[in-house]
Amino acid sequence: MRPGTFSGIADGKGWRCPEKSCKKFTSMRIGSFFEGVHIPLTELVEFLYFWADNLQTTAFLHKNLGWGEHTIADWKNFLRDLCVEEFLVNPQPIGGPGHIVEIDESKFGHRKYSRGRMLSGQWVFGGIDRETKDIFMIPVQDRSAATLVPLIQRYILPGTTILSDEWASYNSIPVASFQHLTVNHSLNFVDPTTGVHTQTVESTWGGAKKRQRNCMTTNPILLDTHLSEVCWQKKYGEASFSNLIMEIRKQYPVV
Repeated sequence: MRPGTFSGIADGKGWRCPEKSCKKFTSMRIGSFFEGVHIPLTELVEFLYFWADNLQTTAFLHKNLGWGEHTIADWKNFLRDLCVEEFLVNPQPIGGPGHIVEIDESKFGHRKYSRGRMLSGQWVFGGIDRETKDIFMIPVQDRSAATLVPLIQRYILPGTTILSDEWASYNSIPVASFQHLTVNHSLNFVDPTTGVHTQTVESTWGGAKKRQRNCMTTNPILLDTHLSEVCWQKKYGEASFSNLIMEIRKQYPVV
């Protein structure tokens, strides 16, 4: 197949059979992340850039791209699915020898009364590598050792120095695999003797909770996707766009 310019297909570009007697041609999007999408490719690339740069409000995207609310919501969900693939479906453990990982749990959603009952939010457990900014955030049913310790062993590499508060469940962290240091938050935010603190991971909760409030959900299934997006932005920062392109290439290879 050879590249060519055609009318009547998306972007006006496609692939033509090199045989002179054959008039077959196909869209350049076949087999790609953009297959079956009729939005101009230039607009799609702009959207990817805006999303990666955290310029994601519906008002901003509507003004700059002219897209409707449903189109914007759909494409945000498509990109969140990419994030879920990296951070939840095929997560890479963080930390390792010489690395410090802060861990913490936080409740998403406000307590409120409804028909005489108190509705609690959703607990989320997370950790962040101070040096690399590698991160994980996972909705959990409770904060028991039976729940948290297996997640620590799955998401954090052996040899890591783990910093936490003095929540009782963390007493079960296996000392043979990790060095575990704590800070007593009832007394200090930073331990005056060791300097241990968990302020890095705690500050990360703020952005995650803002996103959760905007999407107005504590449903663990939906919350997963938004937390994965937060992890993406936190991990890649200014390199978010280039890593997004590489992730699309990885998940949607064109052969």
